[in-house]
Amino acid sequence: MADLDSLSYTPAYPGPNDDVLEAQARVCTGPHQTRPLGVNPSDFPQPAPILEIVLKSITGELPTSDAASAAQMGAFFAAMTLRAYFPEATQWSPAEAAAFRKYHSALTEQLPPEIQYLMNPEQGYVPANATEAVVVNALEKILRAKHLSYTETREMCEAILSDAVNPALKGAALIGQRMNRETYQEVQGYLDAFFAPEAVQPIDVAALTHFGQPYDGATRYFRPTLFVAAVRAALGEASLLHSVDAMPPKNGVTEETILKALGANTHLSLPQTASLITDASVGFGYISQREYCRAAYDLRELRVHIKKRPPWAATEKAQQFFSARESNYMVLGYYHIGYEKPLLQLAWERGCDAAVAIKGEEGTSHYALRLGKPSTPAPARNENARMAVNYSQGFQRVDGAREDFAMDIDPAVYGLDYARSPRPEVVSAKAFAELGVAALSGEKGHIYDRILLNTAMVDYLLGICPEPAEALARTRSVIDSGRALEHLRAYLRESHRV
Repeated sequence: MADLDSLSYTPAYPGPNDDVLEAQARVCTGPHQTRPLGVNPSDFPQPAPILEIVLKSITGELPTSDAASAAQMGAFFAAMTLRAYFPEATQWSPAEAAAFRKYHSALTEQLPPEIQYLMNPEQGYVPANATEAVVVNALEKILRAKHLSYTETREMCEAILSDAVNPALKGAALIGQRMNRETYQEVQGYLDAFFAPEAVQPIDVAALTHFGQPYDGATRYFRPTLFVAAVRAALGEASLLHSVDAMPPKNGVTEETILKALGANTHLSLPQTASLITDASVGFGYISQREYCRAAYDLRELRVHIKKRPPWAATEKAQQFFSARESNYMVLGYYHIGYEKPLLQLAWERGCDAAVAIKGEEGTSHYALRLGKPSTPAPARNENARMAVNYSQGFQRVDGAREDFAMDIDPAVYGLDYARSPRPEVVSAKAFAELGVAALSGEKGHIYDRILLNTAMVDYLLGICPEPAEALARTRSVIDSGRALEHLRAYLRESHRV
């Protein structure tokens, strides 16, 4: 796994303070998930010490490495304000109320105006510039548990991507939106702020599949997407992958780190990526967020300081960069139940001919090699229903109409009978690169089976291949013949030539 401290940038913020991060983990969450501080005397952290840390950070009594950052304070105080609109069980505890009474004078006298505003929105705040005013206007709604329009969300996100907004206000806006649970208009606004629909470029291939995985990578299970793309290329199905080299909170193994371990050039522009996809000897491409939206990539440290994933952690998986001549597809991974619906709607509105959202391992679209307990059947499903790993939902566009489907994918049905879903002995980009190449070289085992299952089931659910048995057979054929490995090697070679 990548270590955030090893990434090539200079920290923009002090800290973060670990105790304040722990407090954020408890209070910067949803109406029913928030855990008030100090409910029991033995709980950690207690609210009074957290406020003491904040005050000492403001006065410079803590070393920079231990200080709470402005982004942390913004997230924490926005959360405390928003909890007034939460159910009684997740509102302030008596200990929280007592701590704020105790330190009221010090907080009022010492905290900067933007933090005081987050504590008490009624007092107002004068933005430093027009860009910051966009975020403050959005916070006027967010801090009162109200939602934004599509335009307001997109403009706020674009402002947050700039350097013109105080980090406390950035942290407050992002955590506030997450705690309010984003509407579809807000989800759409975040997506389009990163890469606008009008920026999608036509590409000279008949069909193209965008694969959207969590950008923070894998820390437990093999990540097969890159090798699935090579197999699909050998089958004549073009794919586009997108991710980063490392992203908090997990800083796990990503497609980019695997490509780098294999010796590929991972600094390709969108036109260069398009040329690899249209090259028949390659047939797939990878684009880094560093290349398509540098401002978003540069906010990865902010993601550490706000503790929770920002609202765009889900929507960035649904980015579309190119459109094919005839058919466009999207494959999306998710973990938290509820995100699959807006992700699929985004794909539908972008004009995809088919899309599938998969509750895969570690929030990816990757099927586990054992189903486990089946998902709750659709007629009995409610907000507490269990949707297991391998649960797949999607649509196909048939004569202009949307036909939805939902099902579990059970590997045992297809002859892949595992007692549990295996994990690799070593989790690293180098290890994954070696395992994937060995599988594409014909080495049988659970890595081979993962690539086989994920390739075949995706092509089946997208409607590219009408029957699972046929999809499995043709996938085995291009792996065992070495054709898939040829496409991977062509990518590694041509990535340095484009």
